[in-house]
Amino acid sequence: MTVVPKVDVNLFVYNGEKTIGAAIESVLSQSWQAININVLDDGSTDGTPDIIASYARQHPAITIRTNRGNMGSVAGFQKAFWHGDADFVMPKSGDDLLAPDFIAKAMDILLRSPSSVMCHARGLLFTGVADVKAVYPAQHCLNSVSEDPVDRACQVMARYTSSPAFWGIYRRSAADRLARIRYRAGWDHALLAELALYGEIRHVPEPLYWRRDGGKPVLYLARAATERGNRGQGIDDPLTEPHRRTPLITTALAHMEVFAVAKISAAQRDAVMAAVPGIFRARWLAAMQQEAAGLRVVFPTLLSAAEAGTEPHRAMAARALSDLLHGIGMILPEEDFTDAFRALDAFSKRSRNDEMRVA
Repeated sequence: MTVVPKVDVNLFVYNGEKTIGAAIESVLSQSWQAININVLDDGSTDGTPDIIASYARQHPAITIRTNRGNMGSVAGFQKAFWHGDADFVMPKSGDDLLAPDFIAKAMDILLRSPSSVMCHARGLLFTGVADVKAVYPAQHCLNSVSEDPVDRACQVMARYTSSPAFWGIYRRSAADRLARIRYRAGWDHALLAELALYGEIRHVPEPLYWRRDGGKPVLYLARAATERGNRGQGIDDPLTEPHRRTPLITTALAHMEVFAVAKISAAQRDAVMAAVPGIFRARWLAAMQQEAAGLRVVFPTLLSAAEAGTEPHRAMAARALSDLLHGIGMILPEEDFTDAFRALDAFSKRSRNDEMRVA
């Protein structure tokens, strides 16, 4: 008797009463029946808990896990990767929908290709009234296939564009090797690039993933990825979250951070980290230069605000700003931030002198 592998579909939601029912229905309608449906409620305060409880009463395959408070989207993504113990796992949002044969067709590829660690499907864009607006271009799909881990990761860095390529079925053994998700713009880019180090990424060519309403501006996503934003705190304080001001540069840096701790050989880490600047410069150089120019303009204001804070705040702000400047230098070494470094160094010296006088 053939054993059909189970898939943990970990559907996370926060205040999704308008869409969660349709999302659950799209999973229940899958032709692949070996599914555990885990609804991860991030402390919803609307009608979401009642809706998911009603589904769980009708369908024994559904379990509910509820956070006592809202942990934020990044923690939700992380939990969706870790929850359950099936050999395959699919993180799933409470907004988007799956075609009935999404899981079956993705699993067919994964089971026929043991070296594959994730399979997604081409996506289409629809509105809240199920009106199809567009089909994502075929080039938005990932087909990272090579015997060389570094080559696979470089393929992902050079190509990943839209989230339908993220919402796939992951082989648990590979997902368990991934670094913890960082609060960084472009964390999903970096996650997929690291995943490619551990195996091949393939796709189903049909548009089986239905994305509701489309993507959001990169600056919005950068703000939404911040730790303060995920913890329900204001992020417009000029002393905090400086990396959100340079989201594309930060996306490139996020890859460097992830690759530095990837579970590969030292030589492979060196090779994939060395490839990062060239790949992202080829994709986004003009936009990253604009980010650097904008930061140069606002930097004196950020520094003045830091100096107005208390001593612990000043020290934390100085460290964050220094990290940001050094990061830009790694990706855009031609950008001259000498004046900013000098101003930051002078600020740090004043802060140390203030500490000594207090002591």
